[in-house]
Amino acid sequence: MTAATAVPPATRTGAVATLAVSLALIGANALAYGFTVLAARTLTPASYGELAALLGVLLVAVVPANGLQTAGALAMAGSRAGVGPRELHSAGLVTAAAVAALAALAAPLVGVLLHLPDPRTALWLAVLLVPHLVVGAHLGILQGTERFARLAAVTVAFTGAKTAGAVIGLLVAGTPAGALAGMTAGALAGALVGWLGCGAPRPGPGWRPPAVAGLSAAAALLGFVLLSGLDVLLARHWLSAGAAGEYAVGAIIVKVVFWLPQGVGVVLLPRLADPADRRRALLAALGVVGGLGAVLTLGTAAVGARALPLIGGAAYGSGIGGAAWVFAALGTLLALAQLLLYSGIAAADRVPGGAVWLAVGAETAAVAGLAAAGWLSPTTVAVAAAAVVAALVVTGLLRHARGTRRPGAGR
Repeated sequence: MTAATAVPPATRTGAVATLAVSLALIGANALAYGFTVLAARTLTPASYGELAALLGVLLVAVVPANGLQTAGALAMAGSRAGVGPRELHSAGLVTAAAVAALAALAAPLVGVLLHLPDPRTALWLAVLLVPHLVVGAHLGILQGTERFARLAAVTVAFTGAKTAGAVIGLLVAGTPAGALAGMTAGALAGALVGWLGCGAPRPGPGWRPPAVAGLSAAAALLGFVLLSGLDVLLARHWLSAGAAGEYAVGAIIVKVVFWLPQGVGVVLLPRLADPADRRRALLAALGVVGGLGAVLTLGTAAVGARALPLIGGAAYGSGIGGAAWVFAALGTLLALAQLLLYSGIAAADRVPGGAVWLAVGAETAAVAGLAAAGWLSPTTVAVAAAAVVAALVVTGLLRHARGTRRPGAGR
């Protein structure tokens, strides 16, 4: 029997699905990165700063879409009574309307906080949230029913349409508002593709349970989004401009190591809906992500002091030197923490979500303590962030090993 035939079909299917989703997510991030490079070269520094700030707000504002996708996928995979494509599609429409309305009300405040020349530009974010929330529901349908090839296709189509619209708006108008207007038009077209891709479900009753579950998941995921980028914000606040710039280049390593295994989490999530399969599936996913992260961390350590100059040029690396591997370790730990958070959401366990918010506070306090002690540097900020996330991972693993969850979880 050959090695190929010795691999169980389910394992091969899971590997192919993971690869397809991973490539789709990498492609989506590559498109987003390409647009930011084009925008930086097209707009003036002041205008690019305005657009970058608005896109940073959007990154946080779309967390409810991620929560809806996560909760919807779990409900679909677990065959939860009363939750199907029609209900999840309706939840997406209702949540989109509610979140967009709140964003529109907050637009004047966003304009003031970001010092926007025209506060009305922030209104584009409110409109842009609608297709993001709707497609979040559609991706949840595809993920929950394990149609991963179609999920990958919808992901690429949505991001591609959104990016194409943004590029057209940027080149035609030459302003942040033009870029956001084009992005909105492209995202609406991409959401239409997502609706068709998941079977064009019609709205139906019963939207409230998946909508409420989506917002609950979003609360935990919002904490993780903040945690995953907190080190860069703290470095910017506490370090000198040059040291903060060097840290930002090191943070690219964190993002690469964190994003490479994202397909594992997407494929894992539906299996977490089954309490009987949750423990085995999570351990396997942790092993794959941890193993990949260990290889990347060792590889970064082998490159040593040349790692940052390879990414950002000769101007970077003097303050971090051979400690670039710490950034790879931080990316690995964040990927493991995300898997454990998904497991907690699947088990209706609120402790992991609360622990993430505690980690945000702990990391903030740790870096402030380093600054007060005079021990602050790009390396010590990365070490502090890695230590806090490592404690979060260890706590999650201990809870997993003990099988601790609140009464009624996982039923």
